[in-house]
Amino acid sequence: MKVESYLRKRLMELAPPATRGQTDPLGAWAVQKIRLDGKPFTFQGHEYLRAIYDDTAQHIILSKAAQIGGTSWAILRSVFACLNGLNVIYYFPTRTDVLDFSKSRVGPLLGDNPFLAEKMTQTDTAGLKRIGDAHLYLRGMQSSVGMKSVPADMIVFDELDEATPDARAMAWERIAHSDYKRVVELSNPSLPGYGIDEQFEKSDQRHWTIKCSACGSWTCLEREFPDRLGQEVTVIRERDGIAFRACPKCSGELDPDQGEWVPDYPDRAIHGYRVSQLFSAKVDPGEILADYRTTRFPERFYNLKIGIPWADLANRVDMGAVLACCRTADPPPKGVNVMGVDTGKALHTVILRTNSGGRDHLPAHAIHLQECATFEELSELMKRFHVQVCVIDGLPETHATRDFAVSQRRYRRYVYLNYFVESQRGAPKWDGKELSVTINRTDALDASRTVIRDRTVSLPPPSPTVRTFAEHMARDAKQLIEDPDTGAQKYRYVKSSGPNHYSLAFTYAVMALQRAQVYVGPSPV
Repeated sequence: MKVESYLRKRLMELAPPATRGQTDPLGAWAVQKIRLDGKPFTFQGHEYLRAIYDDTAQHIILSKAAQIGGTSWAILRSVFACLNGLNVIYYFPTRTDVLDFSKSRVGPLLGDNPFLAEKMTQTDTAGLKRIGDAHLYLRGMQSSVGMKSVPADMIVFDELDEATPDARAMAWERIAHSDYKRVVELSNPSLPGYGIDEQFEKSDQRHWTIKCSACGSWTCLEREFPDRLGQEVTVIRERDGIAFRACPKCSGELDPDQGEWVPDYPDRAIHGYRVSQLFSAKVDPGEILADYRTTRFPERFYNLKIGIPWADLANRVDMGAVLACCRTADPPPKGVNVMGVDTGKALHTVILRTNSGGRDHLPAHAIHLQECATFEELSELMKRFHVQVCVIDGLPETHATRDFAVSQRRYRRYVYLNYFVESQRGAPKWDGKELSVTINRTDALDASRTVIRDRTVSLPPPSPTVRTFAEHMARDAKQLIEDPDTGAQKYRYVKSSGPNHYSLAFTYAVMALQRAQVYVGPSPV
């Protein structure tokens, strides 16, 4: 055994980075050696997983429904990589997830497969497994310390949509000095363009496409499934009280195992798979149809059953909705001007004007959008546009923004530093003495989305700056979050990667607009 281990190790060391760890297909290894839940591993009922197991691409994306075998694949791929000499970090959203996973998934895997337990030497803790000559680290993404601690050859992101984009970027640094740089990302999707869906969009976008034995046509079930509740379902039919997967062209019964993965963009290096319960033979299509007809939580149904991202239009605005607010006529010449500013490396600014009897009777008009570099530029904008009320992000530049707010008082311009308070509900609380305003973040963004959705504000005519504004607005979307300990549910706004500065600046401008409408005079305090 020692000689075999030595020879295997030397072969791995001599293998080039492009092929190291690819000596055997993962699928064949799993079928020959692995037991799961006390039973021999098999692809029966999960034929769609076979190609995923044998995919040796350096970067693989798995946008998946619940209970389709994705996590089992990810952990077996990680163990297999360790056996082939690669150090792996398996990331979870929280430390609690790490402990639960180690106990409920890794422990039983080792118990069912004694040969793996024999490969584990020296170290066996909840967060660290030494497997052969390599290590499997289990880490939560909430702790920056845990994410900076060790280098790796391969990283796995499990439940990516529950982690922040910043945490993902930090985790990527763990493979910066590796010759192998392998990445696996998997998650139930949540919002379009966010988390796993954002990464899937960068991949070759593979879809399980099933051939109809009756008419010969090919069907991608999740693409044919209705994207809104209440529409007719053509890919699930019922006959004599029994539901079956149906060809949308001839209504013939489809065998979910008779399919193949078809990429939309075959030339892309990143391999992406969208996995749905619709093509798992282990899932009764009648249950999917019943859930579709009765669900009160469509986002959960589409995310966990169909395996696609989904967002109600009430929970986000897209670029089209924003650009639909662009005007063709000049804004009214008179009104009270207010301003919202998001701070950061740049100062993104939105100036709104209230309507004083304008022709179109809209409550407000955006008259200026600008990215400023300094507070001096902000001061010039305040003077140039006769801005009376301004709301500016109180963080992170607290001292600079407070100095700016104090400096404007001498010109009878009123600047308030905004702070989001998650426990606060209802109207914003203004404090003239402290030059501050507090509000619940979700309530504030709700208000600014409503203004766009109801078209009660006009935007300047389309331009590169206006398009950037629309992109920033579309990056924020509201997601239903459940507390894992209490089960309590609440909505919060999350953003896809990329800036959303104008979104926040517009939100602050809407707050300033509300303040100006409450009191327009020499001092709104």
